[in-house]
Amino acid sequence: MDCSLRFDRTAIEEFGAAIELDEEFAIAHAALGRQLFMLGHSAESATHFKKAVSLANSATSRERDAIQIANGAVRGDPQTIAMARAHVERYPTDVFVLAHLLGPFGLLAFSGITDWSEQNIALLRATKARYRADDWWHLTTEGFFAAEEGRLMEASKICERAWGISENGNCAHSLAHLHFEACVLDEGRDFIREWVAEYGDHSNMRHHLLWHLAMIDLESGLEMSDVFETYDLEFYPATNGPSPLEMLCDNASFLWRCHLAGVEIPVGVCDEVNQYAESHFGFFGFAFADAHKAMASALQPSTEKHETLVAHLSEFASSANTDVAEFITQYSGALGAFAKGEYARAVGILEPFLSSSILIGGSNPQRRIIEETFVEACVRAADYDKADAVLRRRNRKNSVFDQNQHSRIGRLKG
Repeated sequence: MDCSLRFDRTAIEEFGAAIELDEEFAIAHAALGRQLFMLGHSAESATHFKKAVSLANSATSRERDAIQIANGAVRGDPQTIAMARAHVERYPTDVFVLAHLLGPFGLLAFSGITDWSEQNIALLRATKARYRADDWWHLTTEGFFAAEEGRLMEASKICERAWGISENGNCAHSLAHLHFEACVLDEGRDFIREWVAEYGDHSNMRHHLLWHLAMIDLESGLEMSDVFETYDLEFYPATNGPSPLEMLCDNASFLWRCHLAGVEIPVGVCDEVNQYAESHFGFFGFAFADAHKAMASALQPSTEKHETLVAHLSEFASSANTDVAEFITQYSGALGAFAKGEYARAVGILEPFLSSSILIGGSNPQRRIIEETFVEACVRAADYDKADAVLRRRNRKNSVFDQNQHSRIGRLKG
């Protein structure tokens, strides 16, 4: 479990070794099934979950509950969150279940609710006393959310403490978020580069931390055409990468930010990221993935694929009747309008939904792309006051990116 929580390795080898020692170790089958599922090996994952369920009667009641929760999570059972919360109340140190709930990619984040971040923080506070003071996982998760909330001094102390206990990919990720939120760009850039040099060759977090480096470069005002060189070197889906969700979301959002900055994306790159999306997420209803599929399809020169995707999303939203499904449909339509140069239309579609980005989960920098699309559409539509208002409302006074956008808007207005 410790290995899986570090994010450096998949832990598939370790969970497999446990099963080799005891073929009837039910919880090990469930843990292995979860890791395989996150890495896109659905059929193999299902085999291990089936085995775990068949062995559950011989497990402890705590293990039976954990198996049911893990199995429910991969099947999208809507009762899973309630089961997991009840389980954590009984067993607050069961990190296997708690880790299902928490984080920007956790069950709460992807539940389509607006207060999932607050619920994460409440769970961390409720369980804190039951974890050792030097439990790096609890600390780094706490530090991540402190940074997301803007409690930057507190986040710095917690994240640095976690890193001092265990220099792993998960702790490095929390520090990267802290650097970005605090706009300490030189420190953040140096940290990620040093981490890549020392740990990058044997960590599954390499791809995502390099995405963070690209975000820092963009934030610092580096020309996006220069930042785009990172894609050629590191981001191609054919390389050994992280989980399919992380690969899709990092790549699609990176390319869309390049598009916002006026960089021409090669057709082959657009085709590749769309093929990757279709092969791993050829279904609808997973809002975070759907949002990034929409970015990828909007980048293609032909509008047919994107229009088909929006039609499917609209059909799903009609049947699902949820706020998050409606938001994704509208957001996807706005992306298509922007890509076609219909900037005023993109502004009109997006404006009522700007506050809805929290519904899709993910971190602050992952969700801010929605605001940044709106701002760029406003600027290109000469709707400068609306663009300026969004930048002021998000109140990132130390952000070089926001300052540059303010200056740009001022020049255009003047």
